[in-house]
Amino acid sequence: MARQTLFFCAFFLLLFIFPLSKKAGADSCSLPSVAQYIASHSRPAESLPVSFRIAGALMAASRRTHLPLYLLVAVAQQESSFNPGAVNLESGDYGLFQVHYRFWRSRLAKRSPQGLREIRRSDLLGIDVNVRAASLILVHDLRLAGGDPVGMLGRFSGRVGRAHRQYVESVLAKGMGFLGALKRQGVLCR
Repeated sequence: MARQTLFFCAFFLLLFIFPLSKKAGADSCSLPSVAQYIASHSRPAESLPVSFRIAGALMAASRRTHLPLYLLVAVAQQESSFNPGAVNLESGDYGLFQVHYRFWRSRLAKRSPQGLREIRRSDLLGIDVNVRAASLILVHDLRLAGGDPVGMLGRFSGRVGRAHRQYVESVLAKGMGFLGALKRQGVLCR
């Protein structure tokens, strides 16, 4: 119980230092540093060019949605270990953020030469589409959770009770690991 309390206190301290606000974002962060972190923590190991694409998409989503970059990085690491081709056929989850296709397919659209069209499963295996979809879902979940980031993560993961606490603790640990790794390189990142 003490460990759980410590994690939740650390999570709220982290959010106090790097809030979910318009000030948070990827503006002060280095693309090569983020890509290097992704390359060194991806499973299976991603090449540096793929890691750069993932990092660029995460940084753009952070700027666009005002979600802190460390949160996007941590959720992608938690969900797929940065594997853009990750598929869970049993649950119907796809890509970096393991977007639940059956639930979100009618709510998400993709631009095409013919206008907007419903998103396909294969679209969610694209880095940019998956990151855009997941960041919109996270913003939606944050709104539904009344601005509570812990509630947002619970909604995103679909977990409740102990499983929810474990998910939040794991995401927090990954976010802190990301910020710590960049700090050791002398890079300030939100």
